Amino acid sequence: MLRLLALTTAALCAAALAAGAGAATRQCQARSIGPGSLHRGGAKGAACLLAAFQQGCRSAEYLLSSFGVDTAATEDFRTERRNGRCEVLVLTSFRVIPQQPKVFPTRTCARLRKVSSDVVADRCTAGTPAAISLTSLR
Repeated sequence: MLRLLALTTAALCAAALAAGAGAATRQCQARSIGPGSLHRGGAKGAACLLAAFQQGCRSAEYLLSSFGVDTAATEDFRTERRNGRCEVLVLTSFRVIPQQPKVFPTRTCARLRKVSSDVVADRCTAGTPAAISLTSLR
C-alpha cells in the first residue's frame, strides 16, 4: 500500500512538473548596444522570439537595451496569446542617469517577421512608428 501511494505521488509530481514546464516563458538571449560601438548579444535573441511567435505563439521574452554615457533605453518584447491571436507586447523605458526611468505605455504588435537581416514587430498600436526593430533601437 505504501509503495502504491509513493508511486502515485511520484506520478502526480511528474505530471505537475511537466505541465508547468510547458507554460514556462522562454528567455531569449538579450542584446545590448553601446555605449559607443560596443555591441553584445547579436541577433540570436530576436530570432528566438520570432521562432516562438511562428511556432504556435510559445511564451518568450527578449530584451533590447541601448546605453549612452548617461542614458539607458530598454525595450522588452514578449509573445502572448490574446483572444486567440498571437501578439507581441512591447514595454519601453528610458532613463537619464541618475533619474528614475520613464516607462511608456505598453504597445501591442500584431505581427513579427524577418525583413532583410532584421526582425521587425509591426502593425503596432499606440505610437509612432507602427513598426519596431528588434535588433536596433530607434
